[in-house]
Amino acid sequence: MNNESKNTAYFKLVISGSVNSGKTTFVKTISEFDPITTDEYATEENVKVLKGQTTVAMDYGRRTIDEDVVLHIYATPGQERFNFMWDVLVEGAFGVIFLADSTDLDSISNTKKIIKYFSEKFNLPYLLCVTKLDMPVSIDYKEVLKLIDKQDLFAIPCNTTQKEDVRTALIALLSLAIDKAAAQT
Repeated sequence: MNNESKNTAYFKLVISGSVNSGKTTFVKTISEFDPITTDEYATEENVKVLKGQTTVAMDYGRRTIDEDVVLHIYATPGQERFNFMWDVLVEGAFGVIFLADSTDLDSISNTKKIIKYFSEKFNLPYLLCVTKLDMPVSIDYKEVLKLIDKQDLFAIPCNTTQKEDVRTALIALLSLAIDKAAAQT
């Protein structure tokens, strides 16, 4: 039985970033059910090196904040050739969280391009989460921020396997969205 009232507010959040940056893991960590995924075998050589399967359309999860507030979470594919899905998924979103994999210079560069793509097309609150900082081969957090080179983008470190880190990211983006809405009124 559905416990939601007629007054339930639904919010849409998009998670984006390069391949293997932790988008699917982010959704799995925060979703109240096993997320719906669209993973397929990787066909691009540079993706095959990173992982066997990759998201080709989206990942979807959901988090009920309280009985009247529900968050729908969509993760985009990381390859630029799927950017049409970025446009579809961002429709109606209140904000976007970008993930940058601190262990991979190509991933950081690709995430920088994704950030540019979104920020040129959509006027939304954005948050950058630097992932995999706990790995021995990670690049220093401050160095990743220099490589992304977007000073107006709020950023935090985030281990996408840790509920508290993912929760912190959600709260940070919500705060940015509230601040942006207040500034526009």
